[in-house]
Amino acid sequence: MFGFKIQAVAAHILLKLNHRVVRVNRTGHPDIVSLRDGVEYRFEVEAEVWGCRKRLLTAEDIAGLVRNPGVIGYFALAVSFPRPYWVLVPAAVLDRRRAALGNALLEALSDKQFSMAWTQVHFALLEESGGVIRQRSFEYLARLALAGHSL
Repeated sequence: MFGFKIQAVAAHILLKLNHRVVRVNRTGHPDIVSLRDGVEYRFEVEAEVWGCRKRLLTAEDIAGLVRNPGVIGYFALAVSFPRPYWVLVPAAVLDRRRAALGNALLEALSDKQFSMAWTQVHFALLEESGGVIRQRSFEYLARLALAGHSL
């Protein structure tokens, strides 16, 4: 359930970053679709709960992120240890990669400013609404984000 909660939190991070969340998928690709300034953004979200493991986006993941020109796709990884932070890697950078990538390489390929912004908003959300996030279901948190109501 933790991974789904992280996905819902990602939708609320987007709201705080002035995106309008238009889709949050429990299954399927991409996980989240948002709009900002007339541009469509797509996100594949994963959570690292314990220990580092290499990541490889599937063909379906990539197709969901880079389907159309003008759409901006990201792989968003929530890292929990040794300190919580987000890594956002542009899908275009991952499109041609066929080998699994560790966190160090994902960080090297990441959009540093966007990753930092997500991390800062994530901490603010936890401080302000950590109890709500823990107590509420993925479905509730996703519905709230889709309605444009941030935590």
